[in-house]
Amino acid sequence: MKKFLLILNVILSLGLLAVCAYVCAINGAVKNLPLSLGIMFAVFIVSIPLATALHELGHIIFGALAKISAKPVFKVFGSSCVKLKPRTDKNLKNRIIVTALGGLYLNLLCIILGVVALCVSAVPAEISGILPFSFYLYFLNSMPFEYYGGKTDGLVICELVTGEDEAKVMLAVLTVQAQIFGGKPIDEVNEKLLFDLPQIREDSESFIALTELRYEFLTAKGREGEAQKYKERFDDLQKYLN
Repeated sequence: MKKFLLILNVILSLGLLAVCAYVCAINGAVKNLPLSLGIMFAVFIVSIPLATALHELGHIIFGALAKISAKPVFKVFGSSCVKLKPRTDKNLKNRIIVTALGGLYLNLLCIILGVVALCVSAVPAEISGILPFSFYLYFLNSMPFEYYGGKTDGLVICELVTGEDEAKVMLAVLTVQAQIFGGKPIDEVNEKLLFDLPQIREDSESFIALTELRYEFLTAKGREGEAQKYKERFDDLQKYLN
């Protein structure tokens, strides 16, 4: 199913590119189909980093509204993402969902703008060049899948809504980080938040972050023997971050 939807997404996006070029040839400043196709392709290429940046900006804006700091990590080859740092642990699940929706929302606005450029003669038809990749990015991130570059926004939201094990661990990690950010010493954190959790994949970023927090908690508690085991485990897990 995932492969089929990826292929469908590419086909639909290329179809939109062809439609945009045709409309641009009719209604745009250049009334020439080959030249319009070239212009539209150039706008499409420029729209790739632009739509990606706007997607991450959506996470940042919605995260700020939800009291979550979202630090973007851009990748030239691969999937960009944001690292979350909540400023409070109150109602954390809903606030993460709001942050995840932010990227989709800004891509949707670009899609709407592209459609308006196609349909409204008063708007330059060339602007519709932002539509194909914005659609591709929206479609890609709305599907609940995990790709090589990580989880989509749709999958993160689905796991939070359905209470999957990975979501539980992520919430626990972010809750502890929010409490530490708020000034609570790590040795005063509720131990159950760190240890009364389901087992998840060891290559998950949440599991790696949890292992580090366990090490720091046990060190602060003076339980050196247990802490050393988690330190060795955390060092071994670094291979998944390279």
